[in-house]
Amino acid sequence: MTALRTTIDAIKEHPLRLLLWMLLVVFAVQPAIESYPVVLAIDCLFSLILLGVLRRLVQSVPVFWGSVALLALALAARLADHYDDTTWLTHTADIVSVAFTLLVMLLLLNYVVRAPRVTQNTLLAAICVYILVGVLFGFIFLLVYRAQPHAFNLDPTLGSPETQLRYFSMITLTTVGYGDIMPKTSEARALAALEALIAQLYLAAIIARLVGIEVAHAARPDDPPTRA
Repeated sequence: MTALRTTIDAIKEHPLRLLLWMLLVVFAVQPAIESYPVVLAIDCLFSLILLGVLRRLVQSVPVFWGSVALLALALAARLADHYDDTTWLTHTADIVSVAFTLLVMLLLLNYVVRAPRVTQNTLLAAICVYILVGVLFGFIFLLVYRAQPHAFNLDPTLGSPETQLRYFSMITLTTVGYGDIMPKTSEARALAALEALIAQLYLAAIIARLVGIEVAHAARPDDPPTRA
């Protein structure tokens, strides 16, 4: 109980910092884990951190509880899909995951662009949005793959389609382009190009916005810092 209480307190105090670390774990560590109970534990911890982020960012009570319901639905659908991989349940899990990821992205982006000054939390939120773009397109690519299995040249020996397409999404996001996974259909290619374009535009726009916030703050240095 003490460890759980300590974890909850840490989530309440530093949700954005923990969100960034958790996103890195999802990309770097989770693909190497074969035990589903461990993966489930990571998903549950991730969900707790997301709840902490929502608690800080959402001011409206109905919106907060709607977001919590969407998170619970996403987690339940992914859990059910693991034990019963019927088509409709699989698509439901993917669609709800897309919707919730997009919601968190928009909340974080709204927090960044409306911040009166640049703080550590502002920078953490901006970085999390960038990584979440990769997560979002990973789920979108997965939806395309479910509908068109020939849309990507995946290797079954290298992990699940979700893991491989999340990797492909991050490689596309950063415009590295190793070429080991390639989009094969016009829809998949269009989405890959869109992700790369969004990534470049986001970096340019967010840097300009952060600089603008700091310049504006320099003219009124007595403004209190924001928290998240």
